[in-house]
Amino acid sequence: MDLDPTIIAALVVLLIGLTVFTLITWSNSRTSHKHTSNIIEQQRLVRTHPDVHRLSQAVHLLRPSVRPGFDYLITHEAGKLPYISEWDTFGSPPTQAEIDEALRKIAAIDSTGYAAMRRSEYPSIEDQLDAAWKARHGDMAEQEELDRRIEEIKNKYPKSDSEL
Repeated sequence: MDLDPTIIAALVVLLIGLTVFTLITWSNSRTSHKHTSNIIEQQRLVRTHPDVHRLSQAVHLLRPSVRPGFDYLITHEAGKLPYISEWDTFGSPPTQAEIDEALRKIAAIDSTGYAAMRRSEYPSIEDQLDAAWKARHGDMAEQEELDRRIEEIKNKYPKSDSEL
């Protein structure tokens, strides 16, 4: 049985196409895995290390559209302050002077801004959890009262875009 040269050429083209598709898919999955790992690690660092959290806040204040793990990476080594180790987005990374100024602003907001004022007047976490438990079991009165108090506090100390 003789194979037609056209069929052989079509099979070769199909095989090459499948090989290219497989390589592209493999490369994309490796890249996606790397990005996912970076995002997970950066989020863990931001949640567990206060200095990393403050640095990410400072970067957000300076460049609101960039996100840790997506657009830049923060490295935190034991005994050292965290720093931006990779900048994978448009524009230049913030300078150390810009970061220092942003950190000063954040510290001032944390101690005197709306968040601090709200925190000082909010019902305790224990009271909020107790009211939530009662609400899940049918007694909404305490939850509604806490919600009303929290709403009043939020209105009393509104968020200000000039602060962050």
